Amino acid sequence: MRLTHRDKDIIRAIYRFRLLSAHQIEAWLFHSAKRHSKQTVCQRRLQLLYHHGFIDRLPSPVVLGEGRQPYVYVLDTKGADVIAAETGEDRAVIGWRPQQNQVGFAFVHHTLAINDVRLVLSRLSELGHWQLTTWIDEADFRSAAYQDRVPYRMRGARVTRILPDAYFQLQLPHQDQPAHFFLEVDQGTMDNSRWQDKMKAYAQFRQSGLSEKLYGTRHFRLLAVVSSEQRLQNLKRATEKVGGDRYFWFTTQSAFDIWQPEKLPTHLWDIAAQETTQPLFD
Repeated sequence: MRLTHRDKDIIRAIYRFRLLSAHQIEAWLFHSAKRHSKQTVCQRRLQLLYHHGFIDRLPSPVVLGEGRQPYVYVLDTKGADVIAAETGEDRAVIGWRPQQNQVGFAFVHHTLAINDVRLVLSRLSELGHWQLTTWIDEADFRSAAYQDRVPYRMRGARVTRILPDAYFQLQLPHQDQPAHFFLEVDQGTMDNSRWQDKMKAYAQFRQSGLSEKLYGTRHFRLLAVVSSEQRLQNLKRATEKVGGDRYFWFTTQSAFDIWQPEKLPTHLWDIAAQETTQPLFD
């Protein structure tokens, strides 16, 4: 098999995002004005890369009422070789091992939802709405370099670190300073008390000055992307009960439409302690 430039783009994207569904790859690398217009081309390249050992695919779950879901793709051995060759790094240090492909459905579902957010933000960056200048994900926060750069809660002598789903910066045109965000993508599995502990940790992170020391700002927003409108109202109320304020913003996963990213800047967000909704930027 002779790798095309598009094939290498697919391999890089899967490495960069950890895992991607066929639909995400199509929307990101085969996007066109008409949804699914290049689906066959995308599927053919994915099948070739899969059968030649560059990428692997995870078992496709069947969701009641929705049937079989699109394949989810991860890196495979030859794909890791491509990344190592391009970066000049040894295969052992590029951050991929075959064991990383052994993940459960809950992890896959959550990661895909996070990647929807990242893909839309990245696409809007390409379109000139802003520049996505920084993206730090949970895997980074688990590393030694970042483990002391996260919000935390004290329970007696015990420190509980809060690992955000992501931290990112957006540089808007004609703005001197970037906008700072922490991201929490909720799948409806966390009880309210645990969610409130997280929100307290973010508030303390700001009030203590740690966020300014570590990230250069006290004015970050916590973006909560949740599964449904009902869940949104539940978590918004829970956040307000522990003092959540105008820095806690809520929306549903449908706001991050990988096929229509331009919808996001006009989408209205719910804000803690406020009755009115607002777009992400005025």
